Amino acid sequence: MPASDFERDGVALRENAVDVAIIATLAEEFDAAGVRIGARPFDLSPTIRALIGPEGALGRRARELSGAPPRPVRVLAFDKTPDANWHLPWHQDRVIAVKRRVVLAGFGTWTIKGGQPHVEAPAGLLEKMFNLRLHLDDCDAGNGALKVLPGTHRLGRLSDAEVKSAAVKGQAILCEVKAGGLLAMKALALHASDASTSPRRRRVLHVDYCWGELPNELDWALDA
Repeated sequence: MPASDFERDGVALRENAVDVAIIATLAEEFDAAGVRIGARPFDLSPTIRALIGPEGALGRRARELSGAPPRPVRVLAFDKTPDANWHLPWHQDRVIAVKRRVVLAGFGTWTIKGGQPHVEAPAGLLEKMFNLRLHLDDCDAGNGALKVLPGTHRLGRLSDAEVKSAAVKGQAILCEVKAGGLLAMKALALHASDASTSPRRRRVLHVDYCWGELPNELDWALDA
């Protein structure tokens, strides 16, 4: 899908984005790290650092989609299994990871996740953010593929009531992705996922990218 369609829909798929040998290496690293629901590996392995950098498979795709050189600002790792299963209601990705807590207008609802400060960011910054989700396993309705409401990233930050209304009115797409494929999604796009009904795993490397700048008082948790 070209960048213009991504700007319109807020979601894009690309199959066979990463070599099978790299997927196999990542799968071994996930297992060695004991990744479950939402690990936050800020101490990146060389494999992940190479993938997300400017010349990596994810870094190049991020540049294609943004039209500017974005930087990776957060890395998450997910693994849905029969023992670690969950569902997500409709929501937007509003939270960023920073090095320290600073009181600033527009930034609020501070939390600590994985030992790192996280905060909800203002819409102006979130509009310059998207994520790339690299799938290590085939992902479909049976093991919790994401559902996305196209175009909802253009609605701005939504209240809980507005999220519910948009979810009822919108027509979701199910983002089924084969192992080695990439799902790209705008931060403000409404999305959800069901709990897995299959014993198959659903390992995903999730990378947030941003081409905007933080206020001088804040620093991204993930070093460039």
